[in-house]
Amino acid sequence: MGSFYVTTAIPYVNAAPHLGFALELVQADVLARYHRLAGDDTWFLTGTDENSLTNVLAADREGVPIRLLVDQNAAVFQALAHALHLSQDDFIRTATDPRHRDGAQRFWTACAAAGDIYKRPYRGLYCVRCERFYTTDELVAGRCPEHEIEPEVVEEENYFFRLSRYADQLSELITSRALRVVPESRHREVQAFIARGVTDFSISRTQARARGWGIPVPGDPDQVMYVWFDALTNYITALGYGSESVRFRRSWINNPHRVHVIGKDILRFHAVCWPALLLSAGLPVPTRIIVHGFLTRDGRRMSKTLGTGIDPAALAA
Repeated sequence: MGSFYVTTAIPYVNAAPHLGFALELVQADVLARYHRLAGDDTWFLTGTDENSLTNVLAADREGVPIRLLVDQNAAVFQALAHALHLSQDDFIRTATDPRHRDGAQRFWTACAAAGDIYKRPYRGLYCVRCERFYTTDELVAGRCPEHEIEPEVVEEENYFFRLSRYADQLSELITSRALRVVPESRHREVQAFIARGVTDFSISRTQARARGWGIPVPGDPDQVMYVWFDALTNYITALGYGSESVRFRRSWINNPHRVHVIGKDILRFHAVCWPALLLSAGLPVPTRIIVHGFLTRDGRRMSKTLGTGIDPAALAA
């Protein structure tokens, strides 16, 4: 009997879920069910990503308080467990679960203690729906390749993570396949990305631009954690990171199978940024990242934002 830990990504709750995320849930569920049948100590986690500006702007459009929108949509995501007959063991909400807020702040403190966080001014092209900065050569006709909108120019002073410090270690993890990305084409994509050179990335936003929504940066009340920093930590905060949690030790520290199931659009966050953050905090990295493509409708990616989704609960019913 071994151990097996599997997670989905946690989606934004700016709108109800679509069939593309249901695909990911079912893929992870299949893995969890198989390993339980094999007698492994199995833990299956999913949840919702609630601290993004995307969610704030969605609440503005609907004319409702952000907390109300987040609570309503998170409940719909949580109800998928019944609609899809999922065998998930845990569900974490990043805005309301005290495990997450406390754990994310402890994780920030650990990276800061390693000397990997610093503050500087920054100016870049930002897609609010991706919650990420783009370079001009990554855009398609001047627009975000995922959401088909023009990014906005953002200029502010933020905290940065020293990703560049971990370039060699990341390369070794991928080359040795200590961290394996599936399918092989995605593994080669990560290798090529690291080989081109990784640069430090922003991990905070000003309270003003975040509208006061998000997890405060320890020791700096004027900044909140960038949603991707806070969201990635859910994989360990849900297990009790920062406490004397037996589940954290069994499913993360002493587990040879730490598996993430994700969509192809967030591969770099999971295969490059997340392992580097874990190395900084002195923790083991994932062992496998399983990447799926997009379901499409009328030739376009299914998307909450683009309005091209299909309701998985209604389809299942």
